[in-house]
Amino acid sequence: MFLRSPKPFGRRPTELLIGIGFFVAVAACAITALLVPDTQVEARFAVMGVAACLYAVVAADLWAAVVTGVLTWTLATGFLTHPVGELNVTGGSDGVRLLAIMGISLAGGLYGVYRRRADLGR
Repeated sequence: MFLRSPKPFGRRPTELLIGIGFFVAVAACAITALLVPDTQVEARFAVMGVAACLYAVVAADLWAAVVTGVLTWTLATGFLTHPVGELNVTGGSDGVRLLAIMGISLAGGLYGVYRRRADLGR
């Protein structure tokens, strides 16, 4: 155990970042449910996508960004579209929302990685 090479300083474990991303997604879902009316489904998904993107920028880890994007989509689909808490995938519109949240989350993760590497290069 102590003979392994140490991880570089400043590298955070992906598992921890995924766990934090879960709590960020749950908090964003709760805040969105309180502030955005039920009739504005697309606005609710937009708020959730922005929350996932901002977390991905801060985390600067692509795996954590992807997993947080999926978690955000499942919470938004289950609790913000269907208030009873059932995850019902109804068709093409849910697929488009999944791709949109995944895309914006992955873009945020790429920017976070780029920014972190640029900061370490100084």
